Amino acid sequence: MSLEDRIRTSVDQALGTLVREVLAHAAEERETATRAAREAAFADAEQATQARVTEAEARVRATMVEAIAIARAEDREVAAREIRQKLESEIEQKMHVALAEADTRMKAALADTDARAAEALKSSVAAARVRERELEMAAATRLLDSIRGLDGASSLSEVLDALALAAAREAARAAVVVLRGERIQGWKMSGFGQRDAQPKSIDLPLAEAGVIGMAVGAARAVTTRDGQAAAAGPGFERLPADRMGLAVPVIVGGRVVSVIYADGVTFDGHERPVPSGWPEVIEVLARHAGRCLEALTTQKTAPPKIPAGAAGAA
Repeated sequence: MSLEDRIRTSVDQALGTLVREVLAHAAEERETATRAAREAAFADAEQATQARVTEAEARVRATMVEAIAIARAEDREVAAREIRQKLESEIEQKMHVALAEADTRMKAALADTDARAAEALKSSVAAARVRERELEMAAATRLLDSIRGLDGASSLSEVLDALALAAAREAARAAVVVLRGERIQGWKMSGFGQRDAQPKSIDLPLAEAGVIGMAVGAARAVTTRDGQAAAAGPGFERLPADRMGLAVPVIVGGRVVSVIYADGVTFDGHERPVPSGWPEVIEVLARHAGRCLEALTTQKTAPPKIPAGAAGAA
């Protein structure tokens, strides 16, 4: 073999070895690069995938949280609605029960109140009747005492005194006056303050004696409400417009000898608790006083009675 051939052979062998080494190195680098590229691609893909997974998980988690919140809100609303309905039902039931109990208590209270009121009214009526009866009995007792006082009088003066005393028991103010021709003069007075001590200081013509003068002229009982002329009262004392004055003549043998005047005015301005029937009682007293005076007059003018058996003895 020639040198050239040996050189060519050596070169070929060296080149072959170098080529194989270069190729092997290139293949190795390519494999390394491929592996690195693959690993990088895998890493990027894994990172992207992880990011997408994380994002998906976040979306799912948010969706789940929202769904759970909605579900809880719906549950709460349903629960609240059920609780509200239950409470409303219980409250309505309790209200019905309370109203029924209140109605029962109210009816019982009304019944008890009605019973108490009826009992109180019954007691009040009974007490009022007892009080009325007591007043009637007291009035009757006073009238009987007054009648007895008049019956026991033995003179004109005693009759007039008894009449004045009886009238003072019945009316707040009372005055007995006597006639002196065409004038009146005070006899006894009660309830007129300082005038009571000096009744005879009253001396008035009949024309100025108000209701007393009218009673003398009419020869009957007259009140201050019977006419305009009588509205001034008895003439010697002022009479308030809201009170009534009464004048009743004492008649003996068809002639007026005295007049009794009475009203319900108190000297101190307070209302005196007198029976409401005092005007009628005053008139009864005046009439009975007239009968007593007639009886006394008849006794004085009648001839003396001869005791039985006296004529035969003569």
